[in-house]
Parts: sequence; structure tokens; C-alpha cells
Amino acid sequence: MKVSDLALFSSLSDSIIAASDNIQLAQQQLATGKRVAQPSDDPAAFAQAGLLQATRSAIANDGTLASLMQSRLNVADGALAQTTTAITTAMASATQGADGTISAAQMATIAKTVQGQLDQVIQSANVDYAGVHLFGGNQTQAAPFSATGTYAGDIGSNSATFSNGSSFPVTFNGQSIFGDSTSGAIGALTSLITALATGNKANVTTALSQLTAALQQVTDARASIGTSINNASALAAGANATLTSLDDNINQVAGADIAKTAMVVKEATLQQEALVSFASELERIPLVNILA
Repeated sequence: MKVSDLALFSSLSDSIIAASDNIQLAQQQLATGKRVAQPSDDPAAFAQAGLLQATRSAIANDGTLASLMQSRLNVADGALAQTTTAITTAMASATQGADGTISAAQMATIAKTVQGQLDQVIQSANVDYAGVHLFGGNQTQAAPFSATGTYAGDIGSNSATFSNGSSFPVTFNGQSIFGDSTSGAIGALTSLITALATGNKANVTTALSQLTAALQQVTDARASIGTSINNASALAAGANATLTSLDDNINQVAGADIAKTAMVVKEATLQQEALVSFASELERIPLVNILA
């Protein structure tokens, strides 16, 4: 069957357009790194990539939240470390104040030193992270302890929850850790100051026993927060590892093979150049032959 020059010219034009489309598509894939950018590119792959991307977003949020919580909990742990130091120092002062050879005047001087340690404990109990007070329970916007140790927080706590359902507290009932003006570390320090200031060595001994119990209370809280810090660290590290794996999976499903796509651009460009060259030769054919 004879093919007219007009039919040949039309077919050649279609081939040039197709080559141009192939070049444009391949260049787009090279620019974005994606083989599948919309459902029409590959419906099944597009759906699978969407599910993987949704999972990636959740895991990325987990990693960001875990890192934030780790930083916040480190601040809480630092506050408890300072409290531990203050209590330990006060216990040494109490031991000195209970000594039978020490004078009332010397005890009064020690009381002033212990007052500084009480102030340190209250300051630590009022610590905040980015404006959030960590030891006020659910009352996070204002300092939970007054200058005298009265607790204005509540017994609640706030927790961070992750996509796998796990959670851990990030604010705490400060009264259960530090006590208040009549209990715990704050109460024991307050009693110790009064006993020292009044020269009551028996009460100093009693306060020393109270401080020992208070120290254990703070130590237990610090151990619990330490566990949460480790959990947050593990979650952040696990999230980063999972994100790397998910990125690989998404790339396998919807990513472009860069080397192969670059070759497509090269081959399609050569094809287009050859077709355009051939088309220029067709232009020299007499019109009567084209219409034949």
C-alpha cells in the first residue's frame, strides 16, 4: 500500500510531538525526583505512596514531639538535681546544728544558710520550660509555689501521647515531689530553719529525719523522670530510623530512577533531533507530491 507524502508528514509531526512530550515528562521527573506525581501516572503506586506518606507524617510528628519532651524533661531533671543538692547540704547543716557543743548563736547563723537552700528548692520547684511550669500539675501558666512554699498547683499532670498509643507525663504534681510549707522537702526545711533559729536541737534532729524522707521522695521522682527521658530519647531515635526506611520505600514506589530517566531524556532528544531533521527534508518535496 502506497503511503502519501502528506500521511508521512502527519505521522512525522505526531512522532515529533510524542518525543517532545517524553522529554518534558522525563525532565519533570528529574526535577522532582518523582515518577508518580498524580493518580494518572500510576494509580496503584500513587495510592500506596499516599499511605506511606501519611505514616511518615505521623512518625515525623512523633520524632519532633519526643525531642521536645526530652528537652522539657531534662529541665525537670535538672531542677530535681538542684533540689537534691540543696537537701543534702541542708542535712549536713542539720547534723551540725544538732551537735551538743554548738551555741544558739551559731545555730541561728546556720538557719540563715538553710534559708538559702529552701529558697533554692522553691526556685527549682517553680522551674518552667518555654513558659510552661513543670511542677504545677495541670496549672502550668503560673509559678506553683509561693515564696513560703504554699502550693497553688493541683494533683494532675499533662502527658505526651504518640501515634503508637504510648504516653508519658511531662508536667507533674509538685506537691507530691517537693511537699509544701508543712510537708515534704519544703516543710522539712521550713521546720529546720525554725528549730535552728530558736536553738531547739531536738527539733533539729526531727527535721533531719524528715529531710531524709524528703530526699528519698525527690530521688524517686527523679528516677521516674529519668525513665521518661530514656523513653523519649528512644522514641526520637526510633522515629529517625523509621523515617529513613519509609523514605526508601516511598522512593521505591513513586520515585524516579534518575539514571534511567536521564537516559530517556538523552534518547528522546536524539530522536526528536532526527525527526526534525527529516521533517526539514520533507519541506523540499513539491506540493503536488505531498497531495498525491
